[in-house]
Amino acid sequence: MDYATFFKIFITLHAVGGFISLISGTISVIARKGNVWHKKSGMIFYYGMLTAGISGIVASLLPDHNNPFLFVVGLFSVYLVLSGYRALRFKRVRKMTDVRWDKVISWSMAIIGLGMIGYGLYLVFKSVTMGWVLVIFGAIGLLNAINDLRAMRDLKLLRKKYLRLHIAKISGAYIAAFTAFFVTNSVLPSLLSWLLPSLFGFIFISYWMRKTRLGKKITAETV
Repeated sequence: MDYATFFKIFITLHAVGGFISLISGTISVIARKGNVWHKKSGMIFYYGMLTAGISGIVASLLPDHNNPFLFVVGLFSVYLVLSGYRALRFKRVRKMTDVRWDKVISWSMAIIGLGMIGYGLYLVFKSVTMGWVLVIFGAIGLLNAINDLRAMRDLKLLRKKYLRLHIAKISGAYIAAFTAFFVTNSVLPSLLSWLLPSLFGFIFISYWMRKTRLGKKITAETV
């Protein structure tokens, strides 16, 4: 089996996983948080995004099919959905060893984010406009990872922030799915397709961060 065939297989898995994620993610957003529809569609979204992200990363690294931007979307999808799902565990953590793998995930994203920023700046220096996409998404990934690592220093605070972390990361993964859809189907001019979903996502996440700010007695079942 040649690389072209492998690419077709993985890019098909990427597309199918992305489509499933868009549908299930939309249902999860609309459904009342904490009810059965939200939980079931959320799990489908989780596995759909993992499938889309991992297959996208593999496809982007195959010889003769290198695609740094597909790699970026795949990487962000895996990081956001994995850390967002694991954030639900934080309400029950009792010792530092309970979050060791979460630290590995966050440190990995921090290192990769720095690499994305560096490579993006190199592309900008070479007058490649899309280098700014790598810089922006690298910075977002780095800031998210730093925020995670800071939260993990204080388990008491981490237990309080679990819902906010979950919402921010899963919403970010949902935005990544829409970004991939916009870019793949050329819904808008190239740079806008990459950045406009993030702008609306920032507004959406900011709303939920205010709604679930620390000090309010709120849980996943009452959002």
